[in-house]
Amino acid sequence: MNKCPNCLASNPFKKVYRDGLVFVKCEYCNTIFEDTSTRKTREVSERVRNEVQNDVQKEKSSGKALAIGIGLMILYFIIDTISKLY
Repeated sequence: MNKCPNCLASNPFKKVYRDGLVFVKCEYCNTIFEDTSTRKTREVSERVRNEVQNDVQKEKSSGKALAIGIGLMILYFIIDTISKLY
């Protein structure tokens, strides 16, 4: 946003932070707009953070499944070896 739609001043905006939101305020006429560029960035960063958390949880669960599978294979070979000895 380069011009204020209210007073038509060029580049009069200043960022204002209130209640965790980012607003843009015209220095001349004090018109306040929500800064949508930071909101989109925040939404994207939250989405990326959620995707990373989901990937980490999937990796943890797949690692547990692999460990259980290897343990069962070792147990099978032990039981098979013992049964062949008797």
